[in-house]
Amino acid sequence: VERKNVILSVDQEKTSETDLFKAVTEAKALLNPLGFILAKYTSYVDTSLAPGHYVLFWEIKAKEGKHCKGLDPKV
Repeated sequence: VERKNVILSVDQEKTSETDLFKAVTEAKALLNPLGFILAKYTSYVDTSLAPGHYVLFWEIKAKEGKHCKGLDPKV
C-alpha cells in the first residue's frame, strides 16, 4: 500500500508517504457517489515552476456494474 520511510520534498517542505496516502484516501471518497473508484495512483515533485508542487496521477475506473458517464474534469 505504501513505501516505508519515503519522503516527498518541495524545497524545505517534507511530506511523508503516510500523509500523501491519507490525502488520497480522503479525496477518493469524492469519487464514490459518482460511481467511480481509484484503481491506482502515483506522484512526483515538480520544481520546474515556482512554487514547486506535487503532481498526482490517478487511474480511475467505473465501479463494476455501473454505466457511468465521463468524469467531470473539475473533479
